[in-house]
Amino acid sequence: MSSRILSVGVFMALMLSSLLAGHRGYCSAKEAITNDLTQALMRTWEEKRDNIVTQDSIRAYRQLRQASDGPVWLAIADRRLCRHLKNEKLREKAFLSFDVVDAVCPDTQATNEFITSDTLIVNNQATGATLAVKSCARLSVAAIFRMSDQRWSSLLALSALLWMIGFKYFARRRLTGNGEPQSYGGLTYSEEERCFYDARRVPLHLTPMQHQLLLMLWENPSHSVPKEELCAALWPKKEDANDTLYTLVRRLKPILESCSGLQIVAHRGRNYSLETK
Repeated sequence: MSSRILSVGVFMALMLSSLLAGHRGYCSAKEAITNDLTQALMRTWEEKRDNIVTQDSIRAYRQLRQASDGPVWLAIADRRLCRHLKNEKLREKAFLSFDVVDAVCPDTQATNEFITSDTLIVNNQATGATLAVKSCARLSVAAIFRMSDQRWSSLLALSALLWMIGFKYFARRRLTGNGEPQSYGGLTYSEEERCFYDARRVPLHLTPMQHQLLLMLWENPSHSVPKEELCAALWPKKEDANDTLYTLVRRLKPILESCSGLQIVAHRGRNYSLETK
């Protein structure tokens, strides 16, 4: 596995972990808000009992239901409810809602846009009505996200960013040594990635034999290697590989000359050298 694939894999793993941690923090915050609304509703019920919803509110509800073709949903601001909320950020967003549950209209509160508590079923003794009461808070996804604990998600995302920055920095250091470019004729070689790159950092697409030939010329201090040495290294079991070497050089030349300032030169049929144009 190349270092680049490994680096991308680690980056993706960190980012995926960050997303999962963020989602978990969001869900935990949403659940905490629901629990807070539920406990505030129950404490409000303990204080107000049958008067949690007034007769006037029930009467208004029934009149609106008679006059409306669709479902009716009443929301009531309640100071006691807000006072019992532990999360202060919810106090300006919370309210009571109720339906009169009967054969005409069961509990069908349209609360898809709200976070709601568990439903409290109340029998109003004064009117004989059965009420489905909930405490609700109108919160956007962004608002819930801001209330959630995203420390782990942020830490993982930062780690992913630092990982990529660090990888690119050290990869560049490996290619350039101690700050000095280790290149020749517009060509650069990465030992770790075992790949040649042109001046635009585009990898050269070479066959294994072309790569090995170019590497032998590249690594020699004089960039010149005798033909016999090349043949022995590239085709150790072949008695006479001169023609094969010639064909290999002929096919490598146009690739090399099209992307760099280098060329392969034959010297009196004895040596091949890598020279600048």
